Amino acid sequence: MSKFKQKGSSTVEFAMLVPLLLLLVVMVSEFGIMFYRLNAVTKSVQDVARYLSDVSVDKKIDSVLTNDQVKNLVCFGTIGGTGTEIVPQCNDKLTLEPPPAASDDHITVSATYDSDWVLPGLIGFLVGSGSPGNDPLALKASSVMRFAQ
Repeated sequence: MSKFKQKGSSTVEFAMLVPLLLLLVVMVSEFGIMFYRLNAVTKSVQDVARYLSDVSVDKKIDSVLTNDQVKNLVCFGTIGGTGTEIVPQCNDKLTLEPPPAASDDHITVSATYDSDWVLPGLIGFLVGSGSPGNDPLALKASSVMRFAQ
């Protein structure tokens, strides 16, 4: 074959591969962001469980903190709810399920964070209407801690 007949073939091959490469980059980015948010919520829930196991009086959480104060601890690291949130819109999207509860010798803290996709428009375009890109992904974290002796 002559060089004239193959002219532009590399451009066509590149044009065919670009959408696949972009999709791969977007998928890796979405996965990384979701993993980061799950890790941040999990670590925060563990810290709150450790804190509540130390400050609880007679193994009663209700006497120490309200449910909103526990939620502020998970989202901000402070009881007052001021500072930087660990994940975007944490106070609105985080639910404690069920509220922190104490049993005989340990405390359980469970939280669910409804994380939005970073690029919902692109996911909706690729999958179609009613796509998972419009629905938040529920990231769940739970921690059990013994009471301080």
